[in-house]
Amino acid sequence: MYKQIINSYSKVKRTALLAQDNITKNWYHLFSVIELLPKEIPEYNIPTEIWCENKIVRANSSSGKDNYSFYLMVHDIDSVDNAISNFENPLQNNVFDGKENLFFNKAFVKEPTGDVPYVISSNIHSSEGLMSVLPKRNSSAFIWTQIDSERKVQALFQKELPSKEQNAISQLTNDWLGFDIASKAEHLGNIYLYATNPYYRDVEISLSTSPTDIFYHFKMRKEIEPNFTLRIIDTHGDIVALDKIFKIQDSLGLIQLPHEPNQIELRIYNENGDLIGLDGPNTFIRTIQVGMSIKSADFHVSVQTDKGSKEFTVEKFSKENPMTIGDKIDFNPAYYFKDAENQRKHISHEKNKDFIFFPGSKSEMEKTDLKTKSKEIIRDIINQAHDTCFLIDPYFNVNDLIDYAFYIKNTGVNLRILNCKEFIAKEQAIHLQKAIEEYNSKPFQKIECKTLRGEKSILHDRFIIADKNVWYLGASFNEFGSRATCLGKVPESSNQQIIKEIEKWYFNDGNDYSQLLKEYAEDNG
Repeated sequence: MYKQIINSYSKVKRTALLAQDNITKNWYHLFSVIELLPKEIPEYNIPTEIWCENKIVRANSSSGKDNYSFYLMVHDIDSVDNAISNFENPLQNNVFDGKENLFFNKAFVKEPTGDVPYVISSNIHSSEGLMSVLPKRNSSAFIWTQIDSERKVQALFQKELPSKEQNAISQLTNDWLGFDIASKAEHLGNIYLYATNPYYRDVEISLSTSPTDIFYHFKMRKEIEPNFTLRIIDTHGDIVALDKIFKIQDSLGLIQLPHEPNQIELRIYNENGDLIGLDGPNTFIRTIQVGMSIKSADFHVSVQTDKGSKEFTVEKFSKENPMTIGDKIDFNPAYYFKDAENQRKHISHEKNKDFIFFPGSKSEMEKTDLKTKSKEIIRDIINQAHDTCFLIDPYFNVNDLIDYAFYIKNTGVNLRILNCKEFIAKEQAIHLQKAIEEYNSKPFQKIECKTLRGEKSILHDRFIIADKNVWYLGASFNEFGSRATCLGKVPESSNQQIIKEIEKWYFNDGNDYSQLLKEYAEDNG
C-alpha cells in the first residue's frame, strides 16, 4: 500500500524519545513515531525558547550523575522514500538528524507483516491503546509498527517501583506528547510509521427520520475527488440489522435506508478495494435529559471519636426534576433482546465461576445447603490449577485444610497456604502444622504453609490463585457461604498485580513478610 499513497505526502516528521549514556555519550533509541503529512497539515509548533536549535528538549529531572539523560527530538526526514526506508530497516538507518543512534534491542518484528497497515478512526479522544501514543488527528489514519521483540527497553526502564529514570521519561512525554509512556511501557523500544488519511480530513453523518436517510459529508483533501465504496453496518443490540455498500462519487450526499438505524459503523474503501477509513460506531441522539442539583445548605456536625472531637462541614444539595428535550423513550426495541439476555447474565457468571452471590439464610437447613454448595465451588476452582495453587486467608486453619486443601486432585500442583500470625493462635498453628506433616508423609504433592508476620496484618481479603487466575472471597474459608457474601474472578488485566504482591509476601528472601508455619508453631518466644 506504500506505493499507492506515497505521492500524497509532502512532509515527514520524526518524534523520538532518546537516552544519552552520560559516560560514553552514546545515544540510544527508546521510542519513535515517523509521521507522513499531507501538504495542507501545518508544521509542528516547536517552542524555540524551550527547545534547542536542533529541536531537542531534555527532561528537567535528568542529571549528569544518572546513568542516562533523556531527550525528546522532533526533526524532518528529507523524503517519504527515506522515511519508509528508515522504518523498514531501523537498525541500518540509525542516524537521527545527524546523530547516530544505537539500539538496546537487536531485533524488531513488523506488525502487520506486509505493507497493508492497521486502519484506525480519529484518535482525538483516545486515551487507551495504540492510538493514545500517536499524534492527535481528526481523520482516520494508517499505522505500521516495528515492535522491539526482545522487550529490552521495557526491561531496562520499567521498574516495579518508580525510579528516577522512569520519572524523567514520564515527565518528558507527559509535558510534550500528552501521555506517560512509562505507564504504557509496551510502546518502549518500538517504532511507528503513522500516515494521516491522504484522501479526506473528516467525515460527518447525520440522520433524517422522515424519510429515513443518512446525510454524509466527506471533507476532502485538496485536489482529491471522492471515488469510494461506503459500507454501512447497523446493529441493534448485538444483531446486525443492515450491512450494505454504496458507491460514493460526491463529497456531500444522501443515502436512503430501509429502516431507522440504531448504531451505525462506516467503513470506507478506495477504488482498489483497500480499507482507508473507519467511523463509529455512531448512535444518533433523539432525546437529551438535563438534570440539576442545587446547593441548599451546609451541614455542620461535631463527632466524638477515639482520637478526640472532629468537626465536619458537608455541602447538601437538592435534586431538581430532570428536563427532557425531545421525545422521551420508555421502550427501546433495538435493545429488547440484548437487555433480556443481560438479565440472565448472572446464570452464566455463576456457571463459569466469574461471580457468585451467596444470599445467606437464617434457616439452619438452608445455611447447610449454602455451605455445601460453596465448598463444592471452591474445590472446583482449586482443581482448575495445573501447576500452582495459593490459598490466601488470614484465618486459614486445620479445618480449612481438611475441607479444601485435601481435596486437590492433581498431584503435580504445588499447593501453598498463607495465613496471618495476628489471627492464628499458637495452638491453632501447631494443629495445622501437624495435619500438613501428616499429609506430606503420603506419596502426593507437598503442602507448604507460611504465616505473615506482625501484630497488624498486611492482609485483609481472601484469595485463591490457580495458576494465572485469581478469585477473591468476601469471607474466610471457614464460614464461606453461611452468611451473605460474594465470590468473584479478578479480571485478567489485574491478575498479575495481585499475584506479584502475594509472591513477594510468600517468597521474600529476607523473610520480611512471612515465615514458615513450622517456625511459628515451634517458636517458644
